[in-house]
This record gives sequence, structure tokens and C-alpha cells, in this order.
Amino acid sequence: MAESSVDMVDGPGAGQVLMKGISGDGNKNNNNKELENKVDVDARGSSGDSGFFTKRKTTPSCVSHYKMDFQNRGYAVIVNNENFHWSTGMNKRVGTDIDARNLQMIFTRLGFEVDMQKDIKCIALHELIDKYAKEDHSNSDCFMFAILSHGDNGCIYGTDGTIRIKQLVDKFRGDKCPSLAGKPKIFMFQACRGMEYEIPVSPAVDVVDAGQEGDSDENVLCVDSGPVPTLPCGSDFLFCYSVAEGFYSFRDTLFGSWYIQEFTDVMESLVLDVPDAKREVVDFCDVMTAVNRKVASRHVSRSSSVNARGKKQMPCYLSMFTKKLVLVPKNGDRPHKKKHGLLDFFV
Repeated sequence: MAESSVDMVDGPGAGQVLMKGISGDGNKNNNNKELENKVDVDARGSSGDSGFFTKRKTTPSCVSHYKMDFQNRGYAVIVNNENFHWSTGMNKRVGTDIDARNLQMIFTRLGFEVDMQKDIKCIALHELIDKYAKEDHSNSDCFMFAILSHGDNGCIYGTDGTIRIKQLVDKFRGDKCPSLAGKPKIFMFQACRGMEYEIPVSPAVDVVDAGQEGDSDENVLCVDSGPVPTLPCGSDFLFCYSVAEGFYSFRDTLFGSWYIQEFTDVMESLVLDVPDAKREVVDFCDVMTAVNRKVASRHVSRSSSVNARGKKQMPCYLSMFTKKLVLVPKNGDRPHKKKHGLLDFFV
């Protein structure tokens, strides 16, 4: 028996499978060619007289690329929240400065104009988003926004409270920010999205720290309290999450979060440290898939929590892109040395 595979999707129509076939006694009537090009089925896939679905000739799908030769690469905004007001109940995010520096380095080498913001309150975060939503991006390739913080149900934390993620992202929809219409808009979130630990499929021997954080010369893994974001509709958005919905996201107090560590490594290895003549044309979604793979392959190294032992992490991304995005250095960044090829992250 031949093997078959089914792609599972979320939303209305999930699990539906379209099938086509030919039934009959084997005798074809040359005068009945019309029926050869039509399949008589109803909306549930059973035989009936409710209508015809005309079979059409298929051609290979050709996905174009986003235009990336505008005068400027665009803005990359990094919000790095480490310290929180006592009323929020959120602990200090030790190690987040490492993530912020890594992202700043990556975005700068890609040619972005980087705006780094540290420990900003909710009102300041709203004002920051408003500023860039009203900016003229006509001469820019794209827009990047990364936030390193704690989160909650559908929210992200400023240092003094929470903000609805949808309120922030909706301001960059095409009708609100027309100069970014049709251009890629990337949002990265390093924060938890729930209160569960990801369970490994094989026995793990290391652990993670979800206890009290403090300044130390030893690296300890901690968790960021976390969101279940509500996503807006709209095209040309890419939402990158450090962890799947409902789970903890791990952060090393000395080396930064697993997610940003691996994002930095993959970007350097596949894009930034590869000479132009040898660089593969890598879609940014393939980059994020490689990041998912690397984070998923890790296991916890240190912990003071027995309940956290042997747990893992699974990032995810949601693409509303309508084209492929290829991000390469724009302003003559000099590569260092090639580390890996794309396939190296999937074997």
C-alpha cells in the first residue's frame, strides 16, 4: 500500500482533503468529452447533482520576491525590558542585554537603522509605536520590530504594566501605515506564551531554572512569563515567537535566550559570514525554520526547579507574507567565514 500524507491546518476547513478520481466501466465515449473534464460531486465530496467542479490545467507556482533595493533597508526597533515595577509582579530579566546586543549586531550588519530602547513604560511603548507607524517608509525595504520582555494573555509587558499586542501591530496595517503597504513587516517576540514546559520525546538529563534570578558568574536558565498573542489580519506580516503558545521560553542569564542565541548563529552562518559568491539565496522563513530546528534540539543545562528537569522549547512563526523575503547585507558588510550551509541545520 502506498504511503500518503495529509497536511493539517488550523481554522475552518482544517482536515478536509480534496480528492479526484475517475469511476466507470472502462468504456470511454468520445462524444462525451465534456464529462471527462468535469467531476460531478457535491460540497461534501459525494455524488450528486448540486454542481460541477471543472478541472483546470495546473502550472508550477511561481512565488516572486519582495523588492529589496530601495534606498534604505529600513528601521529595526529593539525594545529591551529588563527591570519591572514591583506592582507587576515580574522578576528581573537577567541576560536580556546579551540578546539586545546580538540583535543590534545582526540588524546593523543587514543595513537596518537600529533604534534600541531599554526599560520603557507602557505609555512610552505606545508613543514609540505611533512614531514609527507615522514615519514615511517610502524609501525603505522593510520594517523590523523586536521586543524582549515578559508577557501575559494577549499582552506584552512594559516596565509598569501590559499592552495588547494587537493594539501595537494593527498600527502597521496597510490602511494605517500606507508607506509600508506591500512591504515585509517582521515582529519578533522573546517572551513566554504560557505556563507549561515542553516535554521531550526522549529522556533528558539537564534542567532549567525558574526560580529567583540574580547576578551571578554562573549561567542559569530562567523563564520569561508569557503571552498568548492575538494576531491581526493583514498581509506582509511575519510574527516570530520564541516559543509555541502555552509554553515557557528559556533565557540563560549569561548567554541570553535560546531563541536569540540560535537566531544570531543561523543568521551569521547562512547569511552574514558567507562571501557573496558562495551565499545561497535563503528565504527568511527558511532561516526561521532553521532557528526552530536548533532550539528544538536543545535541552536544559541548569535548574533549581525539580519540575523543570528535562524540559525543552519549541519556537514558531506565523507568516502572512505574499512573497519570499531574502535579507542579505545591504551596505557592504564584510563576511568573516562560512560556518554552515542551509542543509546543515536540517540533518
